[in-house]
Amino acid sequence: MESLTNNPLMPVMPHFPASYQRGTQRIALPYLNRTVMISVDDITCLEGEGNYTFLYTRDRKKYLISKTLKEFERTLDGNVFLRVHKSHIVNLGYVRRGILGADRMLRMADGREVSVSRRRMKEIWDRLNEYYQNLLN
Repeated sequence: MESLTNNPLMPVMPHFPASYQRGTQRIALPYLNRTVMISVDDITCLEGEGNYTFLYTRDRKKYLISKTLKEFERTLDGNVFLRVHKSHIVNLGYVRRGILGADRMLRMADGREVSVSRRRMKEIWDRLNEYYQNLLN
């Protein structure tokens, strides 16, 4: 199954708790002189770059949006999205491996590795454990 998740043509699959209501929230993204509607469930992670944010989706698309990461942090569901670093927010449904070694990285379903803040390590670890416990219940 791991080989399928690394296939660049296959969308990555999330793991959400049974209580999570999928498909209830969409966001409009201004992209290439038009507006693209994206289900929040399809966002794997966001990467801040000054006043811009790269938004990555499960179908392996990357959007450059002229909004700060802080703006996204205020609007996204805090039960599913977690700010793990000053420049990264992840969708917990797409995290495949917890904090890896001294490098403090999370492995995402699409193979991407995301840095974890040293200061917030315990909080992030606790949130990941809580999320995984909810998956099992």
